[in-house]
Amino acid sequence: MSFPLRYAHGNVLLGRGGEAAGLYRLTTTSYPYLPTGEKWSLQRRVQRLAHTIAADFSLWRVNRAYPAERYVAHTERLLDDRHQDPRAWQAFLAGHEQRLHQLGSHTPEIYLAVSLAGSTPTGVGSGLVRSVDRVRRRVEELAGIGSASPIPAAELTELATREQRIYERVNGVIGARRARTAELQWLLRRAASRGVAEPELDRNWQPDALIISAPDGGVAFKPLGHDLARCANAAITEQQQTLVVDGEQGRCYQAMLALGALADAPEFPGATAEALFAPLEAVGFPVDASLHARWLGNRQALAQVRKRIADVEHAYNEQVEGAAHGPSLMAGTDRVLAREYEAQLQAGGHPPMLYAQISLAVGAAGEEELERRVAVLKEQYGDITLHRPAGLQHQLWLDHLPRADGWV
Repeated sequence: MSFPLRYAHGNVLLGRGGEAAGLYRLTTTSYPYLPTGEKWSLQRRVQRLAHTIAADFSLWRVNRAYPAERYVAHTERLLDDRHQDPRAWQAFLAGHEQRLHQLGSHTPEIYLAVSLAGSTPTGVGSGLVRSVDRVRRRVEELAGIGSASPIPAAELTELATREQRIYERVNGVIGARRARTAELQWLLRRAASRGVAEPELDRNWQPDALIISAPDGGVAFKPLGHDLARCANAAITEQQQTLVVDGEQGRCYQAMLALGALADAPEFPGATAEALFAPLEAVGFPVDASLHARWLGNRQALAQVRKRIADVEHAYNEQVEGAAHGPSLMAGTDRVLAREYEAQLQAGGHPPMLYAQISLAVGAAGEEELERRVAVLKEQYGDITLHRPAGLQHQLWLDHLPRADGWV
């Protein structure tokens, strides 16, 4: 896989295959201190978000180093100097600052990218056509025959209109704002020093493009893709299940992990249902997480579930007719679950279906420390298996970059 982005216009990301997505930063909440009722309320809002945006989307949970050097300046004004000694207070805060440096403190940030596809496929065959078209573009790119045509100004205007609609949907459900250019640069540059150091940012950086005349007499933009690619340009060596990344801040070792099957009926609130929160907060080091989800409308979801129902009924009838002991317990359970899911999709809200993949990224300054962190992370996830596929580490590394085609 190659670098996923071609151009960024404000918070609109454009992929190499013609994909486009709006990038947003979500407001975070002090979740552990919420009452159980408010946790349920937050869970329903997140669920409603996936329903409301009605498009493919990606989530990135990333970690920014806490600015410990600014801790004293931020907190020294909390002192009531009428009753306390300012010097003793500053010495007390200085001890906090030193401890924060030792701990390598970090704060999580959440970014959301929502597809700006013109229309959501509703028929069973339309999703297949969309997938085939994207695969064709990828094959052309790998073969070196793909054409990087300029982007007409009218297309950017249309994307801006779609992005405004998506932004209103997102912001109507959960607190969010459009991602800034500096945040896009930070998301790209930090990948080479994940878990080791904060990247050095260029204050004057912005994605650039040549303004040219289009064949129809209008204006078009020819992106200079290297402006984006050079932010994540690092020498990467894949050694079985480990990436050795040599970036500007030095060498670091990284491991990419993919989550296996989740529990059938996880208890919420609880660690088994909070796979993107509880285990990551329990470890004492930063771990990045990405979720790429493909959104299927209710009609298409029902068609797929009914096909599944036909399959399980066929398997059940075969066991009834061919097995002396009758159908197995699992065959009967599959029938019940398939019918229950069909009933959920036929409910008054007509909910969609999501196909999702979740991966984790861990970084460390040394290979031994990396293996320790991976072992601790696997222990925290318990019954949820964490896969560490050899040969796919670099591909998963690219999945953790901001991109417009993460659901492919």
